[in-house]
Amino acid sequence: MRTDLHARGFTLYEILISITIVGILAGLLSVSLFPLLDRAEFVNTTDKIKNTLRQAQWLALTQLRSHRLKSESGNILLQRKNNTSFDTVFQEKVAENILISASRWPSFSAFGFAAGGTITLESETYSTKVIVSPIGRIRQTEIERR
Repeated sequence: MRTDLHARGFTLYEILISITIVGILAGLLSVSLFPLLDRAEFVNTTDKIKNTLRQAQWLALTQLRSHRLKSESGNILLQRKNNTSFDTVFQEKVAENILISASRWPSFSAFGFAAGGTITLESETYSTKVIVSPIGRIRQTEIERR
């Protein structure tokens, strides 16, 4: 077979081999990144809850009304006290694979004190707790691998 020495470009075989190698590398890389994505989603959900707790604390102090957190059907609710009941101020969706429970749902009074509680977050691979102390301090335990 005669080839032109001045021809430019790649042959079909070279292109197919390159695409195959890139595909194999992308497959290996994506499998190794899935655990990182799961952890990022878990950390993001934990941060959302801590930020909502801080928002409840700030609203209680500025509006001089009690505010609390509660979980209902896969959502975290930020509620404000109105006379004898609570009205929902803010609602945030939580990832379906993360289970949220609490020994007692934290609430914040207008005077800066809190009804402390512990919120537990668990997924298939990670777990952590967000703890609110009676003086209103919000902290998180170390994220543990299950």
